[in-house]
Amino acid sequence: MPTSEDENQYFKHTASESEFLRWYRAQHPSIDRSPLLTVDDVLISYRKKEDELKLLLIQRDTHPFKGSWALPGGFVLPKEAMETCCIRNTFEETGVQLTRTDIEQLYCFSEPDRDPRGWVVTVSYLAFIGKEEPLTKGKEARNACWFTLKRVNNHLILTYQDIRIELDLVTKRSIGEDRLAFDHDQIILTAYERILHQMYNNPRILLVLGSQFTISEARKVFAQILGIDFRLIDHSNFKKSMLKYFKEIGESPTGIGRPSKIYQLEKPSGSIL
Repeated sequence: MPTSEDENQYFKHTASESEFLRWYRAQHPSIDRSPLLTVDDVLISYRKKEDELKLLLIQRDTHPFKGSWALPGGFVLPKEAMETCCIRNTFEETGVQLTRTDIEQLYCFSEPDRDPRGWVVTVSYLAFIGKEEPLTKGKEARNACWFTLKRVNNHLILTYQDIRIELDLVTKRSIGEDRLAFDHDQIILTAYERILHQMYNNPRILLVLGSQFTISEARKVFAQILGIDFRLIDHSNFKKSMLKYFKEIGESPTGIGRPSKIYQLEKPSGSIL
C-alpha cells in the first residue's frame, strides 16, 4: 500500500509537471486565497586568485522547474522566524552554514503568478561569504554549484561549465537558452542593484574578502561589480573616499617593494557589519 511519502516522492520526482501541479493544488486548496511563504537566498563569494565573484545556485530535482537552476531557499515552517528559515534552508540545500549576522533582508516578492503552484510569497535575503565554502547538495537538489558572476556591459552573466545564464540590466529580462526557475532572475537583479547603489556608502560587498583586505583587493571587487578593469579605479581617490569605512589593522609581510596596508571594515553605528 503506497504511503503518503511514496505519493509525495512520485509527484515531485516522477510525474509530469502538469500532474504534479494538479496534485499540489489538491493538497493546498486555499493557496489562491492565502499565500504560502518561502525564502530565497542570494549568496555571493569571491575567488581572490582568479579575481572572480561567485553566486551560489542549486539545480532543482523536483517539480516545478525540475532540472532548472535556482537560488537556495524553501518554505517557512510553522512558527519559524524568516531568518531561521533562511539559515536552515541554505544549510539543508547546500551545506553552507550562515549566521544571523551574515544575512540582510533584500526584498519581498509577492506577484500572484510568480510560482506555478499558486500564490507563494517569498522574502529574499542577501549574504556575502568570506570564502567559497565547499558544497553538499540537499535531498531536493540535484546539484549545488558556485557560478561565476560577471558584468559585461549591460548584462549580468552567470556561468558554470557549459551553462550560461544571461540577465539584461536594462530590460530586466533573462535572455538566452539557460533560464532560472521562478522569478529568481528578478531576485538576483534586485540584489545586484542593492550592491551597486550602496557599495560606496555601505560597502558590505567587501565581506567577500574575509576579515581583512588591501586597497587593491577592494578595488578589484568594486571593479567586478561595475564591470570594468580595476586599474580604471584610481587607487588614491578610492582610498580617500573609502577610508572612513575601513580600519587599518597592519601591513602585509614585507617582500619586494613597499608592504601593503591591511584593512578591515569598520562597524558603523546601527550597522549589521
